[in-house]
Amino acid sequence: MGRRRLATAALAALVAALAWAPGAQATFHLMRIREVYPGSAAHPTSGYVELQMYAAGQDLVEGHALTVYDAAGTLTGTFTFSSDVANAANQQTILIGDSGVQSAFGVAPDLGVSGIGISPAGGAACWAGSIDCLSWGDFSGTTPSASGSPADPLGVPDGMALRRTIAPGCPTLLEEGDDSNDSATDFSEATPSPRDNSSAIVEAPCTGPATTIDSKPANPTKSTGASFTYHSTPTGASFECKLDAGAFEPCPASGVEYAGPLAEGSHTFQVRGRGAGEVLGAAASYGWRIDTTPPAATIDSHPADPSPGASAAFAYHSSESGSTFECSLAAEGAADSFSTCPSTGKTYTGLADSRYAFAVRATDPAGNQGSAASFEWTVDNSLADTTPPETTILSGPPVPSESSTAAFSYKSNEPDSSFECELDGAGFSACPAAGASYGGLADGPHSFEVRAIDPSGNVDPTPAGYSFDVEIPAAAIPAPSLAPPLPEALAPAAPAPHRRHHRRRRCRHGHHHRKRCVRGGKHMHRHRHRHRRGSR
Repeated sequence: MGRRRLATAALAALVAALAWAPGAQATFHLMRIREVYPGSAAHPTSGYVELQMYAAGQDLVEGHALTVYDAAGTLTGTFTFSSDVANAANQQTILIGDSGVQSAFGVAPDLGVSGIGISPAGGAACWAGSIDCLSWGDFSGTTPSASGSPADPLGVPDGMALRRTIAPGCPTLLEEGDDSNDSATDFSEATPSPRDNSSAIVEAPCTGPATTIDSKPANPTKSTGASFTYHSTPTGASFECKLDAGAFEPCPASGVEYAGPLAEGSHTFQVRGRGAGEVLGAAASYGWRIDTTPPAATIDSHPADPSPGASAAFAYHSSESGSTFECSLAAEGAADSFSTCPSTGKTYTGLADSRYAFAVRATDPAGNQGSAASFEWTVDNSLADTTPPETTILSGPPVPSESSTAAFSYKSNEPDSSFECELDGAGFSACPAAGASYGGLADGPHSFEVRAIDPSGNVDPTPAGYSFDVEIPAAAIPAPSLAPPLPEALAPAAPAPHRRHHRRRRCRHGHHHRKRCVRGGKHMHRHRHRHRRGSR
């Protein structure tokens, strides 16, 4: 059991260690030689080599060595780290120096050596075998990894150092791309400035100018050309522009124009600024679509031919979503007169007898206007429907009803009729063709009426009616508690005979109507002509 607990604890510790591991892999190979100083005539033992990380976590240097070579390529010194260093941030430095470095510069090397042997006339230095090598002066040998042409072929001047240039990529940050494996390209003379592993990082990420696009084509557009204006923050940047899959090219600060014609379809424009130190900022981007194809309008529904002119309704659609519409209605012999009309359809009323032409055309979001679709028909008002519909109630609540809710269904003898309903004389209002329901009804008599309105606008003049009573049962009354009988002298007098004439009890099998109690069926048959139709 003890071994099992120990193994479980070890596994938990391993999982926790992995969970807290830094994002960059802890190692030693993502480093380059940043600076070499051979010492000076005044301080001959102040020579050093400075390494610099270009990724975080490169502090596991224990057991790895810096090697130094003479001008002929002969190994003259191997300097091995006996332990790791503490700081491992991106751009952190590590210093390997001779015994006089601290007295000359006030900086203690992370790996102190005696007699590092860097000759200003010529030589080479390599980090961890073949990870990175630098040669200078009259070096004529070979190095474990390519070092190209030596830097400073005449030798390093007294009091000067060789420092890696980091301008090819981000000019203020060491990057892997700053190493071309050619010493003459990568290094130049500089005043010595050694930094150890505890020194502050002075490099900073590149922050180029921010670019904003100020004017651009509409999206979508029917124009096959495009022009753009833009600006940078801070001001003073030069600009590079790119269209679609092309390369970035210099473009004027005042803006750029692409005369085209550009192809129909989607396009992308990008522009970026280049600021001080040739630092590039992030590119601003804009996408748009060129559409030169007009939309087609289609009429989906229209009046019969011939038809009365009381109401002539049209529905239509466009081949392109988001289109707007213009409609025209012209009597025979008159010219079309287009005006904006709804995308949901257009209805005309009160048309006189004549031959008419309806036309509709669509304009897409890019501004392309299509040709008109049209329909011609004759208006003959002698065909108008003037017969009102008949309304029938199909179902209603029981009579009497013990519920405070009531539901009704009904129909019209004319298809596609709409309906208006009224409860307890409150006035007619639109109600669903599928039926109407009401809630919160109080005890007592109620009346319901419904009338149909046919597609020609004719209203049933005799609505169908239905009368009913709501009689909600009273809550159960608890039985009285028993008490000892009172003495005869104290007993209350017997109550006078009570005549039970409660209307609801008396009308249990009927309902009230104008102070009369009648059965529901009978009432529906006696309730004037509209109720007779309602009971059919």
